[in-house]
Amino acid sequence: MWGKTGANPTDRGKRGVKRSLLTEAQGVPVGVAVDGANRHDLKLVRPTLDSVVIARPEPTLEQPQGMCLDKSLPRT
Repeated sequence: MWGKTGANPTDRGKRGVKRSLLTEAQGVPVGVAVDGANRHDLKLVRPTLDSVVIARPEPTLEQPQGMCLDKSLPRT
């Protein structure tokens, strides 16, 4: 009746993907990591940061750097 994925709640994550996207301040994407939908967000932090292909400038007092780990909502 259920096929390969059953009614068990732990079986729900076996289909689909999770995308972790890193953007700069104006929203331009600079890195991305893709994994299974059942993967915890915390496990995607390192692969997402490692996917950046451009060199990051050194922080200065005038232009400090920061990071916000937050789920953004789709723009409407």
